[in-house]
Amino acid sequence: SEDEWNKMTTADFAKYKSIIIPDCLCNTSLNTIKFLDNTKKVWSPAVTGNMVLIGTDPSYHSKWYKLAGASAMIRDSISLASTGKNGTGMYFSLSCYYRKATPTKIEALSEIGDFKVRGNLTCLNKAHIVATDESMTSLTDAMASNWNCSVHEVFAEYPTTGNGAFEPLAIALNTTGLGERTFADGTHGTPYIIARGATPLGCGNNVTDTEYNEECDYGKANGLPDSACSSSCKCLFGVISPGLCRQNITSSSSTSIQSSTTFYNTRYVMLYSFFE
Repeated sequence: SEDEWNKMTTADFAKYKSIIIPDCLCNTSLNTIKFLDNTKKVWSPAVTGNMVLIGTDPSYHSKWYKLAGASAMIRDSISLASTGKNGTGMYFSLSCYYRKATPTKIEALSEIGDFKVRGNLTCLNKAHIVATDESMTSLTDAMASNWNCSVHEVFAEYPTTGNGAFEPLAIALNTTGLGERTFADGTHGTPYIIARGATPLGCGNNVTDTEYNEECDYGKANGLPDSACSSSCKCLFGVISPGLCRQNITSSSSTSIQSSTTFYNTRYVMLYSFFE
């Protein structure tokens, strides 16, 4: 219930592998997620792990249209958010909240970083996956496409540097406007799903491709416990120069993060768009 959520502390949220905020069909009222904004100073510090932010409504398309791709998107995204790496993760579907918005800040996420999304899109149906993770085993371009409007919001701004960086996970293919980018496989578009913790295409080839926002690329060493370069090709402790990361001089902090993951249980905080 909302009352139970409001009574939770940061430590309470940190007991979970992930916080799941699904869409309640194609909801357009921001009042639906007002509880997130009101309590962001409490739950945000607990969300230190992988995050997936989705600019569409997969629950709606799964429930009413029985689309296997919508179910795959939910399943893979929750899997990525719930790996337990680096702490509690988050899955957050933006549903249709910003479907008619000009570039608008997502206030509920302001403690995590600066995020802006925009709507007023045409009926976009061509999706393309531009990042991967071993936890994601189902979703393909074909499954994410042709939903009778697959995309409701695209991301115009989001954190792109350092340990808190987000990567485009899926794009509205061949679209232009704020947020548009070219990717390592030569495709172009605007992200409508972004993730913290995913590996972008091209990352891992031992070449730092700064044109694709890479800060480092240590090849197979990316993301290893002693590596300063993450699996997303970002420098965890700061950039000395392109391709060269600062090293962590306090190894005890990284050890405590790794050991703490053993205390996470397998429960999820399941919050739908209205409280029963």
